Amino acid sequence: MRGKHKILIIDDEAPFRSALRRLLEKGNIVLEADTGTAGFALAERDEPDLVLLDIGLPDGSGLELLPRLRELRPSPTVVMITAYERVKDVVMAIKRGAFDYLVKPVDIDEFELTIQNALEHAGLKNEVSRLRQEVQRLQGIDRLIGQNPKFLEAQMLAIKSAQSRDAGVLIQGESGAGKELFARLIHTKSPRAAYPFVALNCAAFGTEIIESELFGYEKGAFTGAKTEGKEGLLQVADGGTLFLDEIVDLHPEIQAKLLRVMEEKEFYAVGGTRKKKVDIRIVAACNQDLWQVAEGGGFRKDLYFRIATIKVDLPSLRERREDIVPLAMNFVEEFNDKYGKHFRGFNPKAERLLLGHSWPGNVRELRNTVERVVLLENDDMILGRHLHFLDPDTRTDDGSKQDKISIALPDGGIALEEIEREVILSAFEKCGRNKSKTARFLKLQRHILLYRLKKYGIEV
Repeated sequence: MRGKHKILIIDDEAPFRSALRRLLEKGNIVLEADTGTAGFALAERDEPDLVLLDIGLPDGSGLELLPRLRELRPSPTVVMITAYERVKDVVMAIKRGAFDYLVKPVDIDEFELTIQNALEHAGLKNEVSRLRQEVQRLQGIDRLIGQNPKFLEAQMLAIKSAQSRDAGVLIQGESGAGKELFARLIHTKSPRAAYPFVALNCAAFGTEIIESELFGYEKGAFTGAKTEGKEGLLQVADGGTLFLDEIVDLHPEIQAKLLRVMEEKEFYAVGGTRKKKVDIRIVAACNQDLWQVAEGGGFRKDLYFRIATIKVDLPSLRERREDIVPLAMNFVEEFNDKYGKHFRGFNPKAERLLLGHSWPGNVRELRNTVERVVLLENDDMILGRHLHFLDPDTRTDDGSKQDKISIALPDGGIALEEIEREVILSAFEKCGRNKSKTARFLKLQRHILLYRLKKYGIEV
C-alpha cells in the first residue's frame, strides 16, 4: 500500500481495532471509533480516504450509517465488516455504495488486497473530483448558483441547447448578469467540450482590429502586420466554440462575413485569396434586445436568425433576490481562499443591505463588492458597516442624515416604471416587507401600494 492515506476504523471491538491498526498504520494515518456516532463525527472532521465500517454497532447498524458517510463531501470509500457473512446484508451494503466487504475473522491476504484496491479507488475518486473542480473553475461554471425560477429555466435551456453541435445560441441579459458563464456552460456540456472555447468582446476593439482578430491575416496584409501573418480566432476555435460577446457592435461588413462562415463553414483571411475551412459553433451575447435592434436596421436580420436558433434570456440580479445571499457567500469562500481570510458570512444588517441594493452591475458588481470587503476588513463576519457604501441611509461627515437620493442610471436609458418598481421594492425590503410601514414610508395610501406591488409582480 503506497502513499499516506487517512483510514478510519469504526468497530466496537477494541482488540479487533488494535489488530487492524497494526496492519494499517505503516505509511497511513489510522483513526478509531467504537460507535457510529463517534465515527461519523470523526469522518466529518478529519475527511478520511477510507472507512472500515462494522455492520453491527452498539448504537445502530452500519448499514444505516453508510448512506450518511456517502453523503459527506469529500465522500470516503467504505469497506463493510461483518462478524459472519450474511448475503442479505452484503447485497444491501453494496447497493448503498460500499466498495467491498470483509468477514471476521479477517484473512490477512484477502484483507491486504481489499485495502489496497479500496485505497486505489479512493485515490482515483479524489483525483477525478479534483480535476472536475479544476475544470469547472477554469471554465467558470462553478459559479452558476441560483434557485430563481427564471434563472433555473435559463440554465436548463442552455444545457438542452448544448446537445446540438451547431445550433446558434443567443444569450441576452444586462452587463454583469453572467452571459459568458452561460456560454462556457453550453460549451462544457456540448459534444465540442474537448475542443477550444474562445471568447471575443466585439465592443472592445475597432472594426479593423476585430476583423483581423476574427479572420486573421496574411503576411503583408497591412502596415504593421506580422511578417508571418496571424491565425484568426475562427481557426483557433476550430472544432470548438466561438463566443462573441456584445455582437450588436459588429460592423455590418463583418456581420456579412460572419454569416458566410455560419452558412459555408469557410472564410478568407484579411489580405488572403485562399479559402480556409472551419468547423465551429458560434454562441453570441447581447446586453439589449437584438431583435429590436435588427427591426430598427441596426443588425442584419439574416444573421440574427442564424445566431438565435435558441435564445436564452438571463434575469438581472435584482429579479432574483433570493440568490443574492447564496451568491455572496460563494464569493466570500472564493476570496477567503484568495486572501487568506476567515469570514463566515453576513450579519443581519449586512444581509439587509445586500438585499436592498439594486445591483445595476448585477453579479459582477456583487462579486466586486464582496472582494472589496474581504480584502480590506479583518473580522470573522461581514457587518453592516463594512457595506456602508451600499446603505441608502448614508450620513454626511458631521453625522447628519443625508437625504439626497442617488440613482445609478444606465447609459442606454431606463423606463420610468422600472425605477418606480425598484424604489418600491427597496422600500418594501427596508421596512421588513411590512405593507403598512412601506405605505407610510413612501407616503402612499395602503391600497395604492398594494396595487403597485401587484402591478410590478413584487411577491408579498
